[in-house]
Amino acid sequence: MTDTFETVLANVHTGIGQGGVLEQIDKLYRKQQRLTLFQMLEKVDNEEIEYFPVVLYKHIKQVGKKRPASLRFSLPLWKYHDEIFWQSLGDYVILAVHRVKDIDFDRERGLMKVEYFAKIKGRIKYPEDIREIIRKIAYLVDTEALPTDFTRFRRMTERRDSLGEMSKEQAALIGAALKFIQI
Repeated sequence: MTDTFETVLANVHTGIGQGGVLEQIDKLYRKQQRLTLFQMLEKVDNEEIEYFPVVLYKHIKQVGKKRPASLRFSLPLWKYHDEIFWQSLGDYVILAVHRVKDIDFDRERGLMKVEYFAKIKGRIKYPEDIREIIRKIAYLVDTEALPTDFTRFRRMTERRDSLGEMSKEQAALIGAALKFIQI
């Protein structure tokens, strides 16, 4: 852990990046977590997940950088699973796919919708790749090989329709307006 932290600090110091130092450290740490997650996913044998279905039933292609791609999955074995398992699945999908705009799920029907911007190069390009990743992550969460206390997805859902979703300019404008308006 200390080696990872030192590496991250060295990368923050020498590289360029968006956000403050803590955000840059968080991004580099997530990159390290992503690599560890992919190492775990590569160890999952296809025979183990042979009877663990994840069905991709709808794919809407991305339109440049204007509209994200949309994928809809069915996880029949996950019908009526508790929300914490769905949220942890969403957490790991966000970590693995990396450019996820939104994830929505319906636990009663066992359905999941992922909106993301596809990468031009790299590990994840195609919907079938994402289906396999979700399949392996769902299997690992189901068998408790991955913990269910990850929180990125929960933070995304908490930010919806709140100040956290506003741009800095919008928040500053509201802050300035509140100074002049007496409540």
